[in-house]
Amino acid sequence: MHGALSSSAIEAYFDSVCPEQTPGLSWAVARSDGKTVRGWRGMAVTAPEHVPVAEDTLYDLASLTKPLATALLALRAFDAGKIDLLSPAEGIPGPSVTPLGLLRHEAGFPDWIPLYAFLKDRRRAAYWLTTKCPRLEPGKNVEYGCPGYILLGLILERALGDSLSNLFDEWVARPLGITKGEACFRPAPLPARRIAATELDAAYETAMARRFGAEIPPFVTGLAWGEVNDGNARFMGGASGNAGLFGTLGAVEILCEAYVPGRDFLSKKSLELAWDSPHPFGSGQRRTAGWKAVGSFGWWANDLLPRGSIGHEGFTGTGVWMEPGGKTTYILLTNRIHPRHPGTEFGPVRAGFIRTARGGR
Repeated sequence: MHGALSSSAIEAYFDSVCPEQTPGLSWAVARSDGKTVRGWRGMAVTAPEHVPVAEDTLYDLASLTKPLATALLALRAFDAGKIDLLSPAEGIPGPSVTPLGLLRHEAGFPDWIPLYAFLKDRRRAAYWLTTKCPRLEPGKNVEYGCPGYILLGLILERALGDSLSNLFDEWVARPLGITKGEACFRPAPLPARRIAATELDAAYETAMARRFGAEIPPFVTGLAWGEVNDGNARFMGGASGNAGLFGTLGAVEILCEAYVPGRDFLSKKSLELAWDSPHPFGSGQRRTAGWKAVGSFGWWANDLLPRGSIGHEGFTGTGVWMEPGGKTTYILLTNRIHPRHPGTEFGPVRAGFIRTARGGR
């Protein structure tokens, strides 16, 4: 991004997006020189009542949980000498996997599978994932997906001796000055009006699960409002390595800053793992420890961001994209699947946001 950083063009762009593409949204564009513009608009909830988006609205971050919670926790534990990212994980049965391979989606796991179709509860999830889950040979390809990150969350719980929710708070949130009211798993004790709702009936994942002969774990009230939208994360108790983190716009800004060189939250080695991608595999995917890298085959961000940029999107309509070294960070949080998934692609809206923020380039 060059020149003055102004919110007017971005606000004008979202005038044409909300509510046609999503009921509500929050956004921020932050530069490493400290200049930031941000905004929010629309409705956090449209049914069963109308609740407007506010500055402190918490969004279901969906797969942003991967880089902003699970990967950050793994890298922090690596820096503390509590886990070796390069060696096979201890105490995990079946073919060996390294945490780094899981972080970069190189461990051979499929893109998605409903654990609740094969297990009664989460207690045997690690065993099933490493001995029963359909899996290709590790290290031969990159396949983005959730099962590997679910396993990584379980590995971190075992290595660090606590639940993923508590570990995130202890190792990531509190050291960054983030309160549980700003980012957490299982936010339901918070007032519902502070939380953006997502799906009403989980129709999208229900159709996927039924191909496996499974029924998705239901929402307590029939609406994902304070409950994670992802069925596997609900099956895992609301806190999983693949999904479950809720956060405000401000909290996501801080979590992204943890990846900026010079912030001293991660070591030089961990920052290299987060920013540097190995050569693409046969699929053409470029993945770092937690992120997707510009140059990945078919990624819409390739033509919008400079080489060396990283980013990640979430099913609920969330996304974060960071230019090399954290020069400029783009954050978009939405509840586009509320009250039901619209069945449309959201990539063009995300691309329009970044293009507008970069001055139409």
